Amino acid sequence: MAERIDRKQLKRPDEFQVVAGRAMNWMVANRGLVVGVGGALIAIALVGWGFSAWQGSREAKAGAELAEAIELQSRPISSEGSARPGQETFASKEEREKAVIAALEKVRADHRSTTAAQTALAEIGFHKLKGADAAGAQKDLEEFLASAAKGHPLRPFAQESLGYALEAQNRLDEAKAAFEKLRDLELPARADYQLARLALVQGKPDARQQLERVAKEHPKDLDVVREANERLELASLPPVAPGQAKAPAAKPEPKEAPGKKAQGKKQK
Repeated sequence: MAERIDRKQLKRPDEFQVVAGRAMNWMVANRGLVVGVGGALIAIALVGWGFSAWQGSREAKAGAELAEAIELQSRPISSEGSARPGQETFASKEEREKAVIAALEKVRADHRSTTAAQTALAEIGFHKLKGADAAGAQKDLEEFLASAAKGHPLRPFAQESLGYALEAQNRLDEAKAAFEKLRDLELPARADYQLARLALVQGKPDARQQLERVAKEHPKDLDVVREANERLELASLPPVAPGQAKAPAAKPEPKEAPGKKAQGKKQK
């Protein structure tokens, strides 16, 4: 069991990379829905408030650019050999990441105050979080949550990712408050799990009991149950004493060059 689950997970908030990755993958798979949010909102605005037609055109253009930026995330890496004939590729993951963020930043710069620009901001936050820029991610995610509509499909991902960004900066009380807000998004199971996990990270004596309750009280949320059980397995592992740490392997003796060895024999 210890080989299957990394013990370091008990102390390190590395799950944020999984959450950020889920959000980015979800956007790729549902880019029609995400981009369509902007169109739906502007359509309501046009009917209810009589906005001029150019505003609808502006949202549509912003949505199209956002769709192109999101699509970059699904383009293959040339070295992986998974590209279809004629499909554009990137030389490396790093190159693809830079291109995606640049495209998202362009959506924000060119189409400020649009729903597409807000969505791009959330996506930038996810990328920063996955890239270990917790402070930068916090700033972008907070801005997104403050400006995006309540029904925005990325709001749950952004709220949970904000908790991880704060946790990564060791701001645990603020992280707890961020995770608590998942209840407002009708995600009580996620909120309970995150609070129990934080209690375990902090070494609270009732942390294991909290995790057990999560699994019992939310049996239908299979992802939460699985994550809670994994945390319980980690908590049950015996601590590793400093003296039990695996000693580094001894360095091999340097071999003499053939020429020097032969020269030594002649001297004898």
